[in-house]
Amino acid sequence: MKKFTFCALLLTISTGLNAQTAVQDSIIMGASYANEVYYILENGTKSEHVATDWHLGFATDAFSATIITNAGLPSPGMGAPGMSIAIWPGGTNADFATVDTAGFSTWPKLFDDSLSFELGAFNQNSTGGMDYGWGAYNLSTHVIAGDSVYIVKIGNVAYKLDIVKRQSGTYTIRYANVADATAPEVTIPASNYATKDFVFFNLIDGQIKDRELEDWDLWAVKYYDWYNGAYPNQVVTGILTHPKWEVAVVDAGTGNQSTHLDFTAGAYTTDKKNAIGQGYKFLNGMSWAVTDSDVYYLRNAAGDVWKWYPTSFVGTSQGKTVFYKQKMATAGLETATTQFVDIYPNPANDQLTVVFDSKASNAEIIVRNQTGQIVAAESLNTTTGVTQQKLDISALTNGLYFVEVNQNGFSTVKNVVKY
Repeated sequence: MKKFTFCALLLTISTGLNAQTAVQDSIIMGASYANEVYYILENGTKSEHVATDWHLGFATDAFSATIITNAGLPSPGMGAPGMSIAIWPGGTNADFATVDTAGFSTWPKLFDDSLSFELGAFNQNSTGGMDYGWGAYNLSTHVIAGDSVYIVKIGNVAYKLDIVKRQSGTYTIRYANVADATAPEVTIPASNYATKDFVFFNLIDGQIKDRELEDWDLWAVKYYDWYNGAYPNQVVTGILTHPKWEVAVVDAGTGNQSTHLDFTAGAYTTDKKNAIGQGYKFLNGMSWAVTDSDVYYLRNAAGDVWKWYPTSFVGTSQGKTVFYKQKMATAGLETATTQFVDIYPNPANDQLTVVFDSKASNAEIIVRNQTGQIVAAESLNTTTGVTQQKLDISALTNGLYFVEVNQNGFSTVKNVVKY
């Protein structure tokens, strides 16, 4: 996955905004959400692909070892994913020939992170540092070498999978039916797809799938997320935003979506792929409805700002989202200041330091867990210049957290791993 480091370009907005005319468009996934759809805001280009045509997605960026999975496969039972993944607890990849599935139903399952594209299912057991979950980086050879065997169950068929290595932009994997003693190695040259974020692979037909629409902004897809805020790792249908976008969600009030133009009214968050997600729609009795008050503003490092809001959603019969998009004119933007935010060490154990370039008289630092709950917070009086603030995180459990620095109504969010 490309490292979209966003150094929080803070913007002062003149009152005389001259936004482009709003345009209505739609994304159609088809009956039973049979397709995934990539969408480009600027020109309305869409790219549709059969949702079940891939199983694994490999990050193409040279500095990433992210491997994601497909949540959109047919479900063998209500609430059960069509593809289940677990680490085989019986040994390392050196024991590939002896793998079995005894006890698979009780093993902890792996899922893609609901917020970040950086944490795929195979990265979930990362211990930080040079450990990417499925393997560790060797500083001498510059190779990420796999160290585990995974059981990937698709329907009633169980595969054993060894992610052998990533070297010079190429992943090497081997996989086979659990009953087979050996398996040939397959290479996936991710660096050949450098203009994309992921290259995909189908475990059943053994083919690489070049599916991604280059320069996409929105991805209508099934993914893993919390359902009703209480049930994690559920398969949901929604619209994900590309990591190049910061997203602010603004409650414009009922009926005010079309007239709301103040894209400074909300706090922008980064690396939150589900900022639109599943939340723009909801079941109203037996039919679907969409929010009639929320407006989504998308902003990138170049200063482009888009407004997006839904007007209708038709569920399994069409999988259709109708929406308005509106580009906010960049002529009304003036750079006020650049707020740099850094965190070290990362991963951190007992204490971390937040460093930022302050241009305001006060700031707020908030630490949230993966469900969005605030687990630590600091309010600071600041002066112009570089500010450093130490945070005690020793009481937090190990895992991924989001550190949010708020100044002048703008937010910058960074990921940090506690170990």
